[in-house]
This record gives sequence, C-alpha cells and structure tokens, in this order.
Amino acid sequence: MSSIFEMETPNSHNQGIGNVSVDNEDVVSPESDCTTGGARASIYQLYETKIAALIRKNGILEGQLAAALAGREAAEKNLSSILKSRQEMEKKLVDSVREMELLKEKLAGVELAQEEANSLSNIVHSDNVRLEHDVAFLKAVLDDTQKVFYL
Repeated sequence: MSSIFEMETPNSHNQGIGNVSVDNEDVVSPESDCTTGGARASIYQLYETKIAALIRKNGILEGQLAAALAGREAAEKNLSSILKSRQEMEKKLVDSVREMELLKEKLAGVELAQEEANSLSNIVHSDNVRLEHDVAFLKAVLDDTQKVFYL
C-alpha cells in the first residue's frame, strides 16, 4: 500500500502540508487504519479550518465589495445630481445674460428717449422765449397804437 503523503516539492504552496493522494484504492478509512487515520483526520481538520477561514474572508470581501458598489452607486447618483444642477445653473445663467442684453437695449432706448426729450425741451424753451419776445413786442405795438388812437 502506498503512502497517503508524497514528498513536498520546493514549489509547493501548501504551507508545509504534503499533497494528498487521490487514488481511491490507496485511501483507507480512519476506522480501518489507526496509524494513518489520525493523520488523515488531522489533515481534513486543517483543510476544513482553512476553508472556513477562506469562506469568512470571502464573506468579508463580499461585504466590502457590496459597500464599495453602494458607495459607487451613491457617488454616481451624486454626480448625476450635480450635473443636472450644473445644467440648470447654466440655463439660468444663459437666461440671465439674455435678460441683461434686453435690459441694455431698453436702457439704450431710454437714454435715446431722454436725449430726444431734452432736445424737445430745449426747442420748447426757445419757442417760449421767442413767444415772450413776440408778446412783449406786440404789447409795445398795441400800447403805441392805443396812444396814437387816444390822442
């Protein structure tokens, strides 16, 4: 009967544990062979311990992955919200710029109207001055005419 353990190779990564033979005919159950059964049970227990540790580590990594994915999803939602907010702000900015351009045009129109109003006011003032002179002249003529008529 061949040994259940083979010599460990220098490249083996089993951390000091020999490779288990996989030939079914060489495997002896723990009940039938007391000398190798205890060693097999010890190896099985060691493997079960390692597998349990790997399962726990896998569970922890799955939890970390789930948390990272949730964080990524939240970050994507935040980014989407920020981009939407930015687009809204850009739209408001464009609207504000348009409104400011319209207000500038209105202001230019108001300034032109003010200049025209000032010009018309100056014309009216000069017409009033001329009319006052004309009235004064006509009054003087009337006074002279009345003096001649009453004399």
